[in-house]
Amino acid sequence: MSSSTLSEGAHHRLDSTDPSVALRIARESLFTLGNLTAGILSEYHDVISSSVLLEKLQAFRVVYEEAVARLQKPSFRIATIGTTSSGKSTIVNALMGRKIAPIEAQEMSAGIPAD
Repeated sequence: MSSSTLSEGAHHRLDSTDPSVALRIARESLFTLGNLTAGILSEYHDVISSSVLLEKLQAFRVVYEEAVARLQKPSFRIATIGTTSSGKSTIVNALMGRKIAPIEAQEMSAGIPAD
């Protein structure tokens, strides 16, 4: 499979509305890219004489390892600000597609009903 075919296939699959599917595809694509880069470095190291190219490939490996680490423990942060009962929790829940922020009729502070 050519790299352009791999890229096109991944792009179409990333159109999924399911975040877990998109995350899985991103992990798979990143893993494939990392393996290809590692293969280039190990298989053609003696052929690649350009120090600039070697530095770029090694710099990519560092960024790649950081991305892999972030994908192993994905996080998503949302900050909201607004007046009482302005719909902050509702918008967070809508963005996430499920109820993660509490919604109460009374005033709340950090998810705890205020007295």
